[in-house]
Amino acid sequence: MKNNLIKIYNDFVSNNFISYDEDQIKILNIFEEIWNQNQKINFFLIKQKPKGIYLYGKVGIGKTFLINLFINNIEKSKKFHFNHFMINLHAFVNNHSKKDFALEIYVKKLSQKYKIIFIDELHVFNIVDALLLKKIFYFFQKYKIFIVASSNYNPNDLYKNGLQREDFIPFIEHIKNNFKVLHLESFEDYRRQMLNQAKTYYSPVNNKTINEFNKLFDRFVDKGEIHIRKIKTKSRTIRLEKCTANIAYCEFSELCMANLAHEDYKNIANEFSILFIYKVPEFSDSESDQCRRFISLIDMLYEKKCSVVILAAKPINSLCNIKKLKNEFERTASRLYEMTIITSETE
Repeated sequence: MKNNLIKIYNDFVSNNFISYDEDQIKILNIFEEIWNQNQKINFFLIKQKPKGIYLYGKVGIGKTFLINLFINNIEKSKKFHFNHFMINLHAFVNNHSKKDFALEIYVKKLSQKYKIIFIDELHVFNIVDALLLKKIFYFFQKYKIFIVASSNYNPNDLYKNGLQREDFIPFIEHIKNNFKVLHLESFEDYRRQMLNQAKTYYSPVNNKTINEFNKLFDRFVDKGEIHIRKIKTKSRTIRLEKCTANIAYCEFSELCMANLAHEDYKNIANEFSILFIYKVPEFSDSESDQCRRFISLIDMLYEKKCSVVILAAKPINSLCNIKKLKNEFERTASRLYEMTIITSETE
């Protein structure tokens, strides 16, 4: 390991990026202990050494942050978001001429490059992924790749009530028997901590505010995690182009120029804890439909206690110039003031 994890963590605390959290410190100490133990050659203990780490806990408490600190200090490490990993895996298997051997070949190739792999936001919602995971984790162990996985789910709750779940139980037992299973019980949402220290309403739209808005997004995400998310509702599929597990970066046009309604915004709010909304316009009479959708969106995000970061053409009190929506928008403005910390050249 290149550097001491606790020292790096304390540097983040000193720079006010995060608040000190004793539970996170305990997890980092366990990471170091397990990795150091794993690197020692002891033939009497070889069967007892964990073959990986499975860290679970609720959304936003720092699982990904802690594991990034860990693997970034180890040579030959690689991070995959679970969705990306499964997309790549399916593509490799489907395109390989020897499909019966494709999984093993895929893992063997990985083992030639990496000795530790981080799979972020592991979850299982369909039987195909469930059965693939069971097989591929066997090959990870065979080719001695140390796996670190983060999840919002206790291993016992993975693929709960899923089709043919009995066929997936051996994978759960494999995790429990071969991995160090850790529960991060922190009550702090470190992403919200960062938001509370940042400016989250930017106006007007110019090079300076665009740059600040994008820099804040970059602070929250690892670019390797960014993916397209499709959110299904009863009548349509909403495609958002720039998402991570719990954060979405959306053009205003994606959210409010499309024909979306209350139910759509509810599903979006259920999917993400933070929304970055890019280029909200000044609303005039010709944008009344867009304004109504924006009102509905903010209502739902407020109700679901989602955080927002907004880049807008005007300050909040000048955003809506539609007389017939004045009363409705007063509620929206009040909620925006409550939900954001303002930086503006005019406010």
